[in-house]
Amino acid sequence: MTGRFLYVQNAYGGPPPALTKVSGHTIHFYQQYDTERLDWSTYDAVLLSMSADQVHLNEISPKLQAYLNGGGTLLINGHVARPFLPELSRYEPMEKRGLKELVIHRENEHPLFQHISAESLTLRKGVAGFYGRGTNPPPAGALVIHSVGPDHVAVDWLYDRPEGGRIFVHSGVELWAVLMLEGPQGLPVIQGFFDWLSQTSKVAA
Repeated sequence: MTGRFLYVQNAYGGPPPALTKVSGHTIHFYQQYDTERLDWSTYDAVLLSMSADQVHLNEISPKLQAYLNGGGTLLINGHVARPFLPELSRYEPMEKRGLKELVIHRENEHPLFQHISAESLTLRKGVAGFYGRGTNPPPAGALVIHSVGPDHVAVDWLYDRPEGGRIFVHSGVELWAVLMLEGPQGLPVIQGFFDWLSQTSKVAA
């Protein structure tokens, strides 16, 4: 099934190289301030980069919520400093940063990560800490997919909203960049993300 996706960018330069390699789907890349005039309702998922202007996202929060209420999926990267949706809370960094505190745990299996293990996410290029060093705390009822450290604080979570739509949060640097640190073997994981988002979309055709 072919999906339609919107990547909201707030940086100079081209789109993330990994996303240009996704096949079988349409991904539109727009600078953040140009998206206000777009009709988001046709997109299976909207992807927010870690560099998004969260002040602006607060200003357009009604648009985000209307998109979600229509069955859309919002995928959020980075640290939430100014919660722009009722389901979001401010980022909480971990206090300790030793190797033991940076181990990634698979809390729940999910098709989004069927092609990669939690162990391989802990070390990227042989260094721990790239994937996550804290949490955007999930709301009650969210499915935690990955956590970090001995306290198992949530790094990746998915929340199906009672009002409709769903929110996926990655509490770290740009997910696509992290997955590609080891080279081309990250591509099946990224491709799998878009395949699953398209196959399970609740957006009206």
